Amino acid sequence: MDKAQAIQALHHFVNTLRCPACNQLFTDEATDWGYAWQEGRHDALCEEGIQERDGPFKVKCKCGQRAWIDYFGKCATAAEGPDDLRDN
Repeated sequence: MDKAQAIQALHHFVNTLRCPACNQLFTDEATDWGYAWQEGRHDALCEEGIQERDGPFKVKCKCGQRAWIDYFGKCATAAEGPDDLRDN
């Protein structure tokens, strides 16, 4: 599987999951946000001299809730409590 196929597969997988806050299916935008979040995480870790091959993946629903994606459990769990929602 090449990189483009892996990205497409992740989009497809995330699109089958429901947001724990609003129960709507995640969109491609949620996955795109997740890639941006992951890139920022990797940059921050790199600045600290830490390298991470595989790490957590976080998405953001249109409702504003962020969720952790569990690849093995095939589910999404809330990343923050309802009082912690921010515009990030």
